Amino acid sequence: MQEGERPSAGRTPRVLIVEPAASGGLAAHVRMERAVLSEAGVELPEAGVRISSRPAPADVRTVRTLRERMRATGARPPVDAVHGHGLRAGALAALARGPRGRGPRLVVTLHNRVVGPRAVRAMGRLLLRVVRSRADAVLTVSPDLDPLVRGVPEVEHALIPALPGPGAHAAARVTAPDASADPARDEHGEPVEPDEPGVLDVLVVARLAPQKGLDDLLDALGLLVAEAVPAAPGLRVRIAGDGPLASHLSGRIRAEHLPVELLGRREDVPDLLADCDLVVSSALWEGQPVFLQEALRAGRAIVATDAGGTRLVTGRAAHLVPVGDPAALARAITSLREEGARRSAERASRERSHELSGPDDLLAQLTQVLRISLR
Repeated sequence: MQEGERPSAGRTPRVLIVEPAASGGLAAHVRMERAVLSEAGVELPEAGVRISSRPAPADVRTVRTLRERMRATGARPPVDAVHGHGLRAGALAALARGPRGRGPRLVVTLHNRVVGPRAVRAMGRLLLRVVRSRADAVLTVSPDLDPLVRGVPEVEHALIPALPGPGAHAAARVTAPDASADPARDEHGEPVEPDEPGVLDVLVVARLAPQKGLDDLLDALGLLVAEAVPAAPGLRVRIAGDGPLASHLSGRIRAEHLPVELLGRREDVPDLLADCDLVVSSALWEGQPVFLQEALRAGRAIVATDAGGTRLVTGRAAHLVPVGDPAALARAITSLREEGARRSAERASRERSHELSGPDDLLAQLTQVLRISLR
């Protein structure tokens, strides 16, 4: 099938989705894509491959398998479009499909920047060259990814709707708090009672990993503790999520007597949102954070770093600060201690929530970019 050609009249369109072994936002986005396409009557054949996060000898077999799945064999019609999620999956799909203009239409969604040691970044540049030379269209989750795919005929921002309902946020799922979680502490290192009146209750939902900028958050809280006025409202910060920095962050919280509670992985994010006064994101880079979409829908005041695609999600509703600036983060949190300021921010969040994309918007984008016709 040539580029731009639609499925034969009366035939169900077939889309091959190629995804890595991943969790979190990427996996949630693929689940929603599969759900909306399947409900619309699109056939989604299994790719039959497992794509790891690192190059491996099995990649040769993966390319061979994907090439076979794209072609018509016997009674099986050809695939009309291929959608690769992530750089490695997209590049392997591009190698399997072949040069632009041959075979099914190829769309790649880039979900992250390539970071890490020099060898990892070099491999990332190689994979990007493959995608730039072969993909028919690229969807990016953040504007800062756009320059990486110059030369692709079509580049646009991906729509990443949050899944509606409880438990939508995959990064914080579990049935109970971590038993080893550190209790919240005040500026004197004393535990803060959960129902203490006059306390500004801050919620963070994030994987405990470098990308989330949680050391910057603790630096900002250190500034607030140092500047605390006895008569001013107290502060309690709860962080839901787990990850490789758990021990490091726990050690800092204890040593610096910070009013932070590490909740561990949680499944009750909607309940946590209902109980908090302020949502904070200190990320160094984000795509289109699902948690902030949930915070907007919950009508919470938001302070966030202006990282990646965060502004695409929050619009003017959040108080955005520069990435890597703990002092600015501290000032923004202070600006929302006053109840009137928070009420204004909450109204802005509720208004913005009505503008967020949903499943119907995602389906419209997919049908357009994949060039498929629905019955």
